[in-house]
Amino acid sequence: MIDERIYSGKAMLVVGAHAFDAEVIAGPLAAQAAKRGVAVTFLHLTMGEQGHTSLAPAAYAQQKRVEAGRFAARLGIEWRDLGYPDAFLPDDDEVALKIADVIRDVRPDTIVTHWQGSWHKDHRAAANATKTAVLYAALPTLQREHPAFSPSLLLFGENWEDDEGFAPAHLVDVSEGFDTWREAIVEYELARGLSSFPYVDYYSSLYRLRGCLNGTTYAQAFATTSHSFNAGGGLFNGPRRASGCGCGGHE
Repeated sequence: MIDERIYSGKAMLVVGAHAFDAEVIAGPLAAQAAKRGVAVTFLHLTMGEQGHTSLAPAAYAQQKRVEAGRFAARLGIEWRDLGYPDAFLPDDDEVALKIADVIRDVRPDTIVTHWQGSWHKDHRAAANATKTAVLYAALPTLQREHPAFSPSLLLFGENWEDDEGFAPAHLVDVSEGFDTWREAIVEYELARGLSSFPYVDYYSSLYRLRGCLNGTTYAQAFATTSHSFNAGGGLFNGPRRASGCGCGGHE
């Protein structure tokens, strides 16, 4: 069961294009995982500093760093940022390698990032870069500061901006983490009414809707791509031992 795989892991990494993205695609999940002893890290590729109606980008970036820190402290998790400019996140190998370095350092069992079907170019870039980063992190011949590492699970979170082609493959119970998330998300001005979009109402209702379908109070939905992710990781794990069944294909 996917809930058990996630919550029994040692570490989790959530990669968001902007500060506040990781908080909505995996916030309640992260809160519940942290309660269960999982070491959770949020990685913000940009701070999302272009999104204020009156503050200059530099001032808003600093405000969002404070907000990100306060949110993380409420959940008991860590956070990092790569410092790329909002709206201009490159979709290239440089970004993928930097994410791969974080993967090798954090060594997460589970990675969550954006779904690729987004109207927002930064979200698409984050999804693509994270998928490439998983490959780079696993390559034993790629010499970086930290040794190679291959996560066991890659999930794509649900975001109102990333809904094109999004098909929930898994519903994960986040009932234990919802209240912590609801109290923490208002550390962000975005959640307190900066935008005309009612973020807290939308996501609270979405998590409740997914919970109804899951038979739990709250749940978050996650998409997947093909099983080639797990198969690809296995390429670097060495040969399997043949069993006595004579088929040679099982451990």
